[in-house]
Amino acid sequence: MTELPRRKLLAMGATGLGVGGAGCLNGDSTTDGNGSETSENRSGDEESLAPPARWVPTSAGSRLFFQYTDLETVRSHEEKLTTETLEEIPSAPHGAGGRVVGRMETEPTFEYVLEFGPSGEGGHYVMGGEFDLAGLDLGDPIETVGEFERYEAAGAELAASSETLVVVDPESGSLDDVLATGLDGTDRRVDGDGSFETILEHVGEETLAYGVVPESADEIAVGRSWSVAAETATYTQVMAGMDTSDVDEDQLESELATQSPFTGLDEFSLDIEGDTVLATGTIPVSEFQYVDSISKHQAGTGRPLRATVSVDVETATQSVTVVLGSIGSGRVELRDSRGTRATLTEEGEEATLEYEIDATETISVVVVGGDEESVLVRKTVEF
Repeated sequence: MTELPRRKLLAMGATGLGVGGAGCLNGDSTTDGNGSETSENRSGDEESLAPPARWVPTSAGSRLFFQYTDLETVRSHEEKLTTETLEEIPSAPHGAGGRVVGRMETEPTFEYVLEFGPSGEGGHYVMGGEFDLAGLDLGDPIETVGEFERYEAAGAELAASSETLVVVDPESGSLDDVLATGLDGTDRRVDGDGSFETILEHVGEETLAYGVVPESADEIAVGRSWSVAAETATYTQVMAGMDTSDVDEDQLESELATQSPFTGLDEFSLDIEGDTVLATGTIPVSEFQYVDSISKHQAGTGRPLRATVSVDVETATQSVTVVLGSIGSGRVELRDSRGTRATLTEEGEEATLEYEIDATETISVVVVGGDEESVLVRKTVEF
């Protein structure tokens, strides 16, 4: 039997894998007299903040996901990007935000698109750039909030300034909260949520960013991003939320090297500081391939095909335990050479696969929705 230490993996979306990880590498944070962290972002110039830091309110939900796309940077490098990648990068949000944009008579030119909400659903959409509300039949605004005119629209609350459009699904959140956060800095999530602050520190201003922040501080938070530049695209993955005291850095690096997108990078580096794990690697921008794992699976469901799981390999008992952390829609299947061994559908649900001594098995954890599926983890284990 191969003697390996007990190890816990985390998978997110259709790609992205990490071990352990938590805390904050933010050297600009300060601590008040009660020991709580406060952010330098409190200093108040809203325009200087990246959109995820500026617009996400504390009230967005204890479990949060966000997706941020810097379309201005994408357009500045589009000559180097493949046609397939340009087609994959979303120029508008899905959900209520996408329905509003889809009704516009002229196609908008957004500089960025931010969507966020409870894990598995959006509900909040902030878009900056050029757009025309003509043709939406919104009538007169019902009130003015700062530079924003607020409207009532079917199935959505909407506010627009000369360069920013905010859409909120009333079943998911409050437009008042989003505007108060973006305009006045009231109850920003980044100021009170250490995991969210850590994730944004590393991915919040990149070209394409995605993150999941759990409900409990005892759970892991994960962010991933691509930063597109003239010659290279840089991938970053940060894990925040679990003890790393028993993580072997060399072993973790070997684990990541077998997982997408690390398998396609020219090289990558790993940094473990305190209880935060950060992995970063590069690829020539001409070879960069992007798959929009959220919007790609919206057709017919209105929800993304997305999940987070933890995978615990215990060599002493020849077992593999998978716990479903969150899921947007569909189900998670555990598969090995015998086929599908277990199915998980509820957050917190777990399943354990047991094997004989000296067994070698390839285990796949797959999120399935309708006719679509994506592999979260594919791992060969030896006992």
